[in-house]
Amino acid sequence: MEKRIEEILNQMNSFSKTGYPKKELLPEMFALQQEIVELTFNGEHANIAELKIWDVVKHLEQINEECGNVADEKLRKFRDDSRTLSNHIKAEISGIKGEYRAFKALENIQSPNRVIKNVELSNEKFRTEIDAVVITPKCLTIIEVKNTAKDIFIDAEGNYYRTGEYLRKDCNIADKMAIKEEMLRAILKEAGYGHICIKSVLVFTNNGIEVRNKFPLIRTCFVSHLAYIIDEKGVNGDISVNEMDSIQRVIENTKNQEAYSFDFDVRRYQEDFAELLAMLEFAKANKQKAVSDDCQNNRDNTPVYINALEDTSSIKRVGRAVMAVTFAIASGFLFVKYARKQKNI
Repeated sequence: MEKRIEEILNQMNSFSKTGYPKKELLPEMFALQQEIVELTFNGEHANIAELKIWDVVKHLEQINEECGNVADEKLRKFRDDSRTLSNHIKAEISGIKGEYRAFKALENIQSPNRVIKNVELSNEKFRTEIDAVVITPKCLTIIEVKNTAKDIFIDAEGNYYRTGEYLRKDCNIADKMAIKEEMLRAILKEAGYGHICIKSVLVFTNNGIEVRNKFPLIRTCFVSHLAYIIDEKGVNGDISVNEMDSIQRVIENTKNQEAYSFDFDVRRYQEDFAELLAMLEFAKANKQKAVSDDCQNNRDNTPVYINALEDTSSIKRVGRAVMAVTFAIASGFLFVKYARKQKNI
């Protein structure tokens, strides 16, 4: 089985690097998922490209049950880690969809503007990503995009909750937004633009949810109102077109595109999958061998029984033939006797 585990691991090439830029993370997760699907089904399924990680989990659960639950503990661990991986994939997909909607909305800004997307920044203490920075003649606006189906509540301390049957705290959004603004301001100050006004807005892409915001220093809006918020009156500022271009270059040149490690132990997950798959393959093979041996034993014993049946059938056939002949003779005798009686009459 160790040889089979090594063989499975050698066929998995995803996440071969120690770190990945954000834009490469989702494709790499898809590659990992596809490898696990292909190794599990091995061409058994016609539409293998449509299968996902939960199809693998269900398939392995079925095999485990058929084999007498030989891998319950390993299957439980793999199921839990698969849920974590699926959540990472969903979060990335949701984030990309939300950003796309927000970026499309930014095209409706009426003021002269410069838009810088996916600004990754880092210093000695923090690392952060700003979904977008919008530069207008009035100010710089930090855009933070949220693509969620849950109602949102932000309390007076800036804590961010997803609501439902109960409040579920996600983070302190006030602290996160403050770090983004602080890091961006440090860059501008170093370039001689420390006087520029910076504002932030938390944008929700789902117009169907309810957002309650009790923290006065955070502006919130739905994506349909984003352009209006940026174009709003009453913001003092006098940034020239040349300054807008210069600020854009400063931010673009400072963007950090370094690779970073994925917050998920991929290697351990791959090893757990390889061990689980190998264990179930061996259990399934042993079960099939046992069934085959039983069938062979039955075949070895069956001919004697069949011959006996054939002999019995032959006796029955002979008996039926004798009875038929006897009946015919008796019928003929009675007919002749009846005819003679009629003649005498």
